[in-house]
Amino acid sequence: IAGFELTMVDRGSEVLRKRVIVGKPFRQTPVFSDQIEYLVFNPTWTVPRTIMLQDQLPQILKDPDYLARLNISVYRGWGADRVRIDPAMIDWSALGKNNFPYQLVQEPGPQNALGQVKFMLPNQYDVYLHDTPGRGLFAKSERTFSSGCIRVEQPFDLAERLLAGSPNWSRAR
Repeated sequence: IAGFELTMVDRGSEVLRKRVIVGKPFRQTPVFSDQIEYLVFNPTWTVPRTIMLQDQLPQILKDPDYLARLNISVYRGWGADRVRIDPAMIDWSALGKNNFPYQLVQEPGPQNALGQVKFMLPNQYDVYLHDTPGRGLFAKSERTFSSGCIRVEQPFDLAERLLAGSPNWSRAR
């Protein structure tokens, strides 16, 4: 985290090194250890509650086209019982910490905050590695721009390494 790097080691040898973007000082990436269990290509992004309230709601209030421009759908409820809602039918100014019965879900696409691939390592912090549409941020020397998850530079290089030897998988696929 402190070095803003991901290092992949195979049998004691470094096989891949990539720059990463980690959590902002007020939303730091936690230190933990876990294993990647699976990958998701072209993921949706279900916006975490903290980000919905602190980041997204102020943007929605300032810009009526914000949700449509970023391809974000609004749902009332959770899981199989959730229902898609027209954002124009919501009084956004009446919502807050104790009154936000919605889920915001960004659909896959070029603006999706998770980019084109997400590396899942289920953990207590809900932190994972993922791509990003903001690739220019990797050029910065200090890369604390995320809300806790880890954005990986050139994530398809990592995906290709992780899926090496898997039948029916190639970089092209």
